[in-house]
Amino acid sequence: MRANFLIALMASALFVSCENSEKRSVGTEVIDIPTSEDGRVDENKIPIISFDQTTHVAGKITQGEVINHTFEFSNTGKAPLLIANVEGSCGCTIPRNYPKGKVMPGETGQIEVEYNSDGKAGLQNVSIIVSANTIPAATQLLIKTEVVVPDNMK
Repeated sequence: MRANFLIALMASALFVSCENSEKRSVGTEVIDIPTSEDGRVDENKIPIISFDQTTHVAGKITQGEVINHTFEFSNTGKAPLLIANVEGSCGCTIPRNYPKGKVMPGETGQIEVEYNSDGKAGLQNVSIIVSANTIPAATQLLIKTEVVVPDNMK
């Protein structure tokens, strides 16, 4: 009985760890940066992520207000772009949507981000890091705002 319990426990732990690793796996396209014979990056074979803007200035907002912003980009390179991950700098900044598949050269895409100012006050500069198969591999986006605390909440 005890042996069966241990076997079941080990099997479930293995299943959970395999399941999590599959969710985070990234295709080889993300890590395969083409190089020439002399080891230099072949710029004719890499994607380039070009944002319309990398900083969104939201101005003054009231504490507790939620800002939703969409950063628009295009692949101006010559290879398919793959976004591996989009992550906010804190729990108040959450990427809501971004392309999960290939963005072909010349195509456009959007990264939707939500910023929640609950519990924040004063000037805020929050960042969003976009990890992709580009050089450099990470691009920083910013949301800048000033959170004002109403008199009745001070």
